[in-house]
Formats: sequence, C-alpha cells, structure tokens
Amino acid sequence: MRSPIVPLLLISLSMVAGTSSIADPLQAIGRFERIASKCKYRLGSGSLQTCQVVQMDRKTATVTGVRFIGRGVEHGSSRHLTFVANAPDQTIPLRCLSGSCTLNKKRWTATVSSVAESKFDGRGIAEGLPQAWPVKGDCELSLKQLRCRARAMSGEILTGEAQL
Repeated sequence: MRSPIVPLLLISLSMVAGTSSIADPLQAIGRFERIASKCKYRLGSGSLQTCQVVQMDRKTATVTGVRFIGRGVEHGSSRHLTFVANAPDQTIPLRCLSGSCTLNKKRWTATVSSVAESKFDGRGIAEGLPQAWPVKGDCELSLKQLRCRARAMSGEILTGEAQL
C-alpha cells in the first residue's frame, strides 16, 4: 500500500504554487490610474470641465470602465464621469496583476453602452446616487490619447479626453 503522504504533498504544492496564471482571478480585473497632462470632459450642454485623473477599470476580458475625475464645486470635492465600454472583438489594452494594471496596447476601440456621473464631497463621501444614462458611443485609445464620446437618448453629447 502506498503512503497517503505523497498525494497530500502534491495537492499541497499545487495549492501553494498555483496551477496557472490564467486561473488567478486578479489577472482578469484591476485598475489603471494616471494623472493626465491634458484632461477635459463635458456633460451635455454644460461647460467644458478639466480633470486631473483618468482611471480604466478592467471588469472582464472585454468590459472596461473609463473614468475621468475632476474637481467639484466645493474645496476637496470631486466629479466623476464614467463610460462603460465593451470591445467583444478584442481584449482590453490593460495587463493586470494583483489588481494593478498597466497599458499594454497602443490602440484600442470599444463601444460605449452607458455613462454615469457621480459627485463626492471633500471627505470622499458620495453626494447622492450617480446619474446614469443609456447611450450610444465609443472610446478610443490611440498613441496614449484616450477619447470617449457618447450620445444619450435625449440627444445630449457626453465626452471625455485625456493625454496619458
């Protein structure tokens, strides 16, 4: 009769060492964040707003949240404009490891299905629920220039642009 220690040792080693990098769920999700040198966004007929930070959240292999973050009206507050983009025919231009991502492609295009605006006070607490709209639009990354543009059902145009 074989010793039960050998199979237990193999199982223990596979749990510690892992079976493959694809099985790691943290490689499928994560966030890329950059302080943008040139960043602006617009909600409908409102004035053009400047933003300081751009985030790209990898949700799945094809879905990305693209967020433009600017200053709010009150000191320390912020406004976020988030485009939900889907690119089923290609992968997201992010390489993620343990929740942190880097850009790994120079070009990327995705279809935008919704846009949301949210506001946070100086303590980072949400000021009410986000406003969200179903839209038709696209996001494009081309040579470190990120641009999202969408049209809401009401006809309003929502845009965000940043130089990464």
